[in-house]
Amino acid sequence: MTVPAFSTRRKAWSAPPVDDIGYLLSTELLTWEDEALIDLIRAMAESRYGGWRNYQMRWRTILGLDRTRDKDVLDYGCGVGLEALQYAKNGNRVTVADIAVDNTLLAERVLGLEGHKCQRRLIHQRAPFIDTQERFDVIHCCGVLHHIPNAVEVVEFMSGLLRPNGELRLMVYSDRAWRIATGTEPPRGPVEDHSEFVRYWQHWDPIGGYADWYDRPRLAERFGEWFRIDTCAYLTEHGEYMGAVLVRR
Repeated sequence: MTVPAFSTRRKAWSAPPVDDIGYLLSTELLTWEDEALIDLIRAMAESRYGGWRNYQMRWRTILGLDRTRDKDVLDYGCGVGLEALQYAKNGNRVTVADIAVDNTLLAERVLGLEGHKCQRRLIHQRAPFIDTQERFDVIHCCGVLHHIPNAVEVVEFMSGLLRPNGELRLMVYSDRAWRIATGTEPPRGPVEDHSEFVRYWQHWDPIGGYADWYDRPRLAERFGEWFRIDTCAYLTEHGEYMGAVLVRR
């Protein structure tokens, strides 16, 4: 199967996911009144951090949302800005980046409504890189990397954005996600060559047209040249989501 073009994926992800609600266009969310938007983000936070995604508090603990303070953080694939807001609340300097410009505008507004400043907004270019000379202590990449076909190239690029010993924090679909969706063993090679590929990505995200899977060996094989794996664990009770912290070599 042909992987969707970057422009196609950009259009799809201009409607970022809102937990337990669906995919909402950022252009529409930007027209909402402040109070309604605040209520939506707070409901999303309650769902994510008080629900099944944060099983035994693993999401917040493994991804380090509460242990990071006074750091330069890049939220790479910020969506509506929920996780960027968590870092901002803890006194970090937060930059947001996304494939869609309206997503970054929305994330900036969300931070502002809660009394926090967005340092900069960056747009993914060239499938998908960003143009910046800044360096960061943490790159937070939640629910994004598994949707990037050229992930190895992108993670190598990310390593250049991090300071020495900087952290790349990932939430990705796991090997168990593949098994849950397809009833088959996950392929070690390119996912798009597998007969169950369409079934897999449509099960987890009915938009975007591409999704990969990860486990510890796959992370090490693909990204070990630039990062060592500090932490890797399933986040949810059934293990469809995996959290990983990679430290720049």
